[in-house]
Amino acid sequence: MIGIENEVLFRDISFEVSVEDSLKNLKPHPKFNSCSFENYFPDERYKSQSEVKDLLLNKINKLNGNKNTVSPKKKSFFDIFSKSNNNNNNSNIKNVYLDGGYGVGKTHLLAACYNLAKCKKAFMSFSEMCYYINYLGISESIKIFSKYDLLLIDEFEIDDPATVRMMAKFFEEINKNTLIITTSNTLPSDLGKDRFQADEFKREMGVIADTFRVVKIDGEDYRKKNREWKKNIDERTFETAYGEYSCKGDRKKCVVQFEELMEQLEKVHPFRFYVIPEQVEAIFIRDLKPFPMLNSALRFTHFVDVCYYYNTKLFIKSDYGLEDIFSREMMESCFEKKLKRCYSRMSELAIFYNK
Repeated sequence: MIGIENEVLFRDISFEVSVEDSLKNLKPHPKFNSCSFENYFPDERYKSQSEVKDLLLNKINKLNGNKNTVSPKKKSFFDIFSKSNNNNNNSNIKNVYLDGGYGVGKTHLLAACYNLAKCKKAFMSFSEMCYYINYLGISESIKIFSKYDLLLIDEFEIDDPATVRMMAKFFEEINKNTLIITTSNTLPSDLGKDRFQADEFKREMGVIADTFRVVKIDGEDYRKKNREWKKNIDERTFETAYGEYSCKGDRKKCVVQFEELMEQLEKVHPFRFYVIPEQVEAIFIRDLKPFPMLNSALRFTHFVDVCYYYNTKLFIKSDYGLEDIFSREMMESCFEKKLKRCYSRMSELAIFYNK
């Protein structure tokens, strides 16, 4: 049995962190903190991967004042987003919207940009950014992030009309000297598609689209190989697994009832969730149940995201199938992609117990 010094009660985790300290944490987390342009190896079958690598490397070298940029190929096939019939040349837009499927290295390249850049910079998921804006207010957020030279935003997605208005205002008023690079698996022309009446927000959607030069990165979508959300089953009992788990570093392990977990998560603003995996290496969750409310489901999704970024292990005891956690109504809502990402990350991250 492992000593109690390696354990912590979930309710004893301290969330007493200031906004200033949280902003200092806007950097690649352990899963991506060693990413560089040198250890990104483009797939030779997809020319766009090496071209995107060169493009971003040049962007950061220019930001650093380095004149030793990589010479572009004579012909680049980069898709410049323009659904309208005008002939505006978007190639001079400095901000980059990196569009591509799963598993082609978008987040790796984004983290590589952060690690190479020698300036005031921030790396965050789009969900994290929205949580900061909701907490601080749009005007204060614009003021704070305008002080940065480089903003790197992973998994950009528009879920609802409120987010459209918020991001349009943000991009309109952010310091134009701030370089913004974002990743997404949805083209700007498809943002909000089948989620709300995007036609009613043409001006706002236009502001978002006009902020970026869209660059496509192709490659194999490894998630297409297995569309099933699988549960990795451990035949031991949940209690045995907890007792035998040995922490590898300074972080601890904890066991928590699902209801207590959600009660604690609902007391804390999501931008502070990162302190959980900072302090805990392995979380054992008893009696995971389907979510009755969408808000709770989204908080849990963000919790899974931060555990994923920090390589925090999840061990879950549940009588329910993984596909039963979110209702059909939730999966058909505008948050479908977020919830599917949660399923995917849980199937990769979590070990499940039936006893």
